[in-house]
Amino acid sequence: MSVTVEVVEPDVVRLRCRSWRGALFGYDVSAYLVRGVLVDTGFPRARREFMRAVRSLAPRGVVVTHWHEDHAGNAPALAAAGMPLLMDARCEATLRRRPGIALYRSTIWGRPPRLVDPLRSFDVAPLQLLPLPGHTADHQALWDPERRILAAGDLFLGVKVRVAHHEESHPALLDSLRRAAALEPRLLLDAHRGPLLNGPALLRAKIAWIEDTVGEIHRLAASGIGAREICHRVLGSEELVGRVSFGEYSRRSFVEAALREIP
Repeated sequence: MSVTVEVVEPDVVRLRCRSWRGALFGYDVSAYLVRGVLVDTGFPRARREFMRAVRSLAPRGVVVTHWHEDHAGNAPALAAAGMPLLMDARCEATLRRRPGIALYRSTIWGRPPRLVDPLRSFDVAPLQLLPLPGHTADHQALWDPERRILAAGDLFLGVKVRVAHHEESHPALLDSLRRAAALEPRLLLDAHRGPLLNGPALLRAKIAWIEDTVGEIHRLAASGIGAREICHRVLGSEELVGRVSFGEYSRRSFVEAALREIP
C-alpha cells in the first residue's frame, strides 16, 4: 500500500492511494486537499498510510463524496480521531449500517469498519457543497467558486465509461453532469483520473456520449431486442471487471440501468 502526496497547485494537494491489488485492475484512487478541506478518505487497506498523510497535512475538516469504500473507507478512523466530517445523511446511514460488499471490492479496497462515533460538523466556506447524484444517490462534490475548482469524486471517471453499478441512474447523472459543466470548472479533480484541466469539454463530451448511448439502448429495446443482445450491440463484450464482479459493475448493469428508466 502507498499514499503519495503531490502538490497540484497552491492550496490543492493530491493524496494518491495505491495497492498492488488495485494495480491488477488498473485502479487507484485519489483524495484531495482543497483550501484545507480534505475530499474523501481513501480505502481501508491503506488506512495506516492515509492517516499518516492526513496528520501531516492537518486539514480543517473532511468532505466524503459518497459511501463507496474507496472514498469513505477511512471515514470511521477519522471520526474516531475527532476530525470534523461532512457527508450526505444517506452516506452516514450506510456507513453506520456497514453493508456487505462484493468480494472483488473487499479484495481490492477492503471493507470499512462500522461508523460508530458521532460526526463533528464544520463550515466549508468559502467552498460550497454540491449534491451531484447519479453515480450514487448520496454523491456530492466540493466547489471552489473563486478559483473554479471542482473536487468531483466519481462524477466524471471518463467520457466513455461503459460499465455501471446496479444502483446508478443515468438521468440523475446527466443532470449532475450538466450542472457541473455549467460551472465551467477550470480544474476538475477526478478521484480516479487525477486532476484534469479541460473539465468543461470533458463533461460535455460525456453528456453527449451518455445521451447517444442510452438513446440507442432505448431504441433497440423498443424494437423488442433483449438486454443481452443490446449490451453486445451497443457496448460490446463484457470487461474483466464485469466478469470478476459477477455483473455488479458491468456493461450489462449499464444497459439494465438504462432499461429501468425508459421514458
